[in-house]
Amino acid sequence: MAGQLQRSLERGRLAHAYLFTGPRGSGKEAVARTLAKALNCLEKDHDSCDRCDSCRRVDAGAHPDIYWVRPESKSRRIQVEQMREFMKSVNLRSSMGRVKVGIVVDADCMGEEASNAFLKTLEEPPAQTVIVLLTADPQRLLPTIRSRCLRISFGPVAAIARTTYGMKLLPVLAKFSATGEGKVANGYRLLAELTALLQEVRNETRERIEAEMNLERYEELEAKVRERLEEQLEARIEGEYRAAREQVLEEMYSWFGDVLLCAEGANDELLTHPDQAGAARRIAAGLTCPQACHNLDAIEQIRDSLSRNISETLAFEVGLLKLGC
Repeated sequence: MAGQLQRSLERGRLAHAYLFTGPRGSGKEAVARTLAKALNCLEKDHDSCDRCDSCRRVDAGAHPDIYWVRPESKSRRIQVEQMREFMKSVNLRSSMGRVKVGIVVDADCMGEEASNAFLKTLEEPPAQTVIVLLTADPQRLLPTIRSRCLRISFGPVAAIARTTYGMKLLPVLAKFSATGEGKVANGYRLLAELTALLQEVRNETRERIEAEMNLERYEELEAKVRERLEEQLEARIEGEYRAAREQVLEEMYSWFGDVLLCAEGANDELLTHPDQAGAARRIAAGLTCPQACHNLDAIEQIRDSLSRNISETLAFEVGLLKLGC
């Protein structure tokens, strides 16, 4: 758990609302879950044992006093109805825990109506309740929401995760960008490789999260509760997949950034991927600096399209066909 939170727990001086900020994959959600366990653990003070009934329920998403809100899996928006249900829940009396905890994942996905409704809860927080907002883009939140939360920043995504994707992606980029085939054929070949890689990422994400949540352990749960857990599972899979997809795009951006540097005559030590300098220089030799800049714009267009929930396949197809190599 973050050191600041641990010290606050030990001193009994937790804020009523926190804003966890940091890039996707930086551990915000894991810390929020650990905080919820520590506040309600049956065996330890100021920490979690990870063994008691309360801790296990939190891990399974089945604790009656821990309330989660996530963007809907299709629209990736947090609707006002979700926030109203959330506020109703946190205002109820605790069922079994000492402290109620409300966690809003990707809080920047709240629309204006949902944000204004939620603001009322922050202005008059329920007793024995801690609210945690998680976001990679705090500037998209209302200033009045940010001002009512204690902010804790998390570091960048672990380099090992990006390296894993890069090991698979960079050879693909180097190979297809360096071929002598036509631009359209080259773009569609790259699209096929990326589609296969992203499907692999999605499958691995699903397998990992399904194993972590292991809903089969809770067959005795009511149908409505189980349905809610299954919805949370799907939303979590979608959220973490999108975080992984963003890492793939970041690798693409850094690769074409290296190509631009090579086109401008930069030394190898300035490159993000100096071990791929030979391939980057071969590609850069056939490009002007404006063309190399255009490639970076194409990657940003893919990002922009995905942020507006345009079809993933269409976003990549349109963006990759605009690559100038």
